[in-house]
Amino acid sequence: MVSVRFPEKPSVALLSVTGGDVSTSSAPTDRGNTELAGGSLVAYQIKTLCRAGISRFLVEVENVDGAMLALADQCRQQDILVDFVRTGADIQRYLKLDDRVWVQSGQLYVQPDFVETLAKSADNFVATLDGRDENSLFERIDLNTRWAGISVVSASTISMLKDLPEDWSIISSLLRQAILANVPLRLLSQQHVNNGTLNIVQGPQDFVQLNKQILRRRVASQPGMVEARVLGPASAKLVPFIWQSPIALKLVKFAGPIFAFGAIALGVSGYALAATGAAFAAVVANSLRLAATDDPNGRGKIPSLTTVTLVLLVIAMFGAAYMDTSYTSDGLFAAFAVASIAFISMRVSLPHWAYGLLRSAAMLSILAIVGTAVLGFTYALQWIMVAQLSVFMFACYDSGPDKKADQA
Repeated sequence: MVSVRFPEKPSVALLSVTGGDVSTSSAPTDRGNTELAGGSLVAYQIKTLCRAGISRFLVEVENVDGAMLALADQCRQQDILVDFVRTGADIQRYLKLDDRVWVQSGQLYVQPDFVETLAKSADNFVATLDGRDENSLFERIDLNTRWAGISVVSASTISMLKDLPEDWSIISSLLRQAILANVPLRLLSQQHVNNGTLNIVQGPQDFVQLNKQILRRRVASQPGMVEARVLGPASAKLVPFIWQSPIALKLVKFAGPIFAFGAIALGVSGYALAATGAAFAAVVANSLRLAATDDPNGRGKIPSLTTVTLVLLVIAMFGAAYMDTSYTSDGLFAAFAVASIAFISMRVSLPHWAYGLLRSAAMLSILAIVGTAVLGFTYALQWIMVAQLSVFMFACYDSGPDKKADQA
């Protein structure tokens, strides 16, 4: 059968909390073991799908409680629309004829990168797994096939559910309707189940394991050797406590820019060593935020908080260099060189080891602290520049054509 191709990504997501999201119905004393990254499973699903470009959500519910209303209000503040549905007829009010709808099982965790990959598909599909015993938690389609918990369908497929009785599951009924409508089945590799890309979340132990997996991924994805190997793992030990406090989450989110502003104030006041210490604190706070929130790019309407922090630190470096050379431009050249080399390193392909060194704001901060204490701020910048260029030269040798020919 020839599949119909669609030019747009899914514009709407249909999720469910009808008996599936343990974290929405748990007792307050057990919330620590039934939350995913500091919130409910459906909140994590919404956040993950937002990263893939979806900003309209329909959530199948049995009852709308205070937690769900609070989630909808919180999403609305971020320009994310969340509406609740109980029947197939309810859904029709929120869909347009040309909408493509991402459908996700209520108990399903999907790794963010895999969500973004599937959302780019130009074809509607029903994701499937084979019928082996390891997949027994996934809903069965037939003897040899199970639903992987994800589908992308057109609004016309969902319109067939307008007469669905109120006590019937919308998600399960839609799966059957999609199959009857000959929406193509898309078999996913078993590796996605084995490595935790797809998980059915059933109880507290599943949440505990997934939280550990999420933290490992966030730590490993941080740029810079010091961030990924030192600051990230240290931050991961604090994150579970931060997740339990909304106030702590807000403080962590803006701690990086606050410390960076402090570095500017100290730098232009002539306290170069203190400014480098504040800069390092800003980098540490930013690493902690990335581990706690996994929100490097915001919603697109405001710049990335990581970018804001780094820009403020560059301003602090220029201010401290200008003051360190008694209001002359001598130190500004070194500051410009260090900032330029760091920027260029983010725009070129590098060997992994050079990537870890040159893109590590923490490494630069540590070198600045030690160099300022021993040599003075301006001389420290000059030696940092020499170190950066040395790394670049070795990186060019390591990735050069002669080296590649020897390795072939």
